[in-house]
Amino acid sequence: MDRRRGTRRDGPGEERGAAAVEFALVGTLLVVLVFGILQYGLYFNDSLNAHQGVRETARMAVVGKTPSACRTTTDWSTIACTAETLLGTAPADTYVNVSAPDGWTRGNALQVCVLVRSRSDFGMLPLPNDGYVRASLRMSIEDDSAKPAGSGTADTAPTGQSWSWCD
Repeated sequence: MDRRRGTRRDGPGEERGAAAVEFALVGTLLVVLVFGILQYGLYFNDSLNAHQGVRETARMAVVGKTPSACRTTTDWSTIACTAETLLGTAPADTYVNVSAPDGWTRGNALQVCVLVRSRSDFGMLPLPNDGYVRASLRMSIEDDSAKPAGSGTADTAPTGQSWSWCD
């Protein structure tokens, strides 16, 4: 004990607040890292689901099949309904673009594109495309007997997004 100041120089009380300060610094980084892993993991899961949904939608469309919930019409909106049904997302968070650029004929391509709002946007870290997952697929038409009416369909893309990547 230092008699002049009345304090101990070499005791354990000298670093009393150091552990709390270190935990505050390291804990903040740890929380951001854990939530970042969680946020991007959910984003990549949504991406895989979107790609699988587009693949299933295109496959069903080119062979002339539709889910029972979407059999109300025979136009392009039936294929868009199939995509929304297979993706399992809220319709307000799903945007679909379906077309057959060369016409609905056996051997020509069907193009199915979707934009889906990811459920992983916690706001902790920035996500690609403002949190929208993009998925696109071209598949050859196999059954041209049930040609959809019209020339294709595209939902209006959300603000800040476009369908230019879908071409």
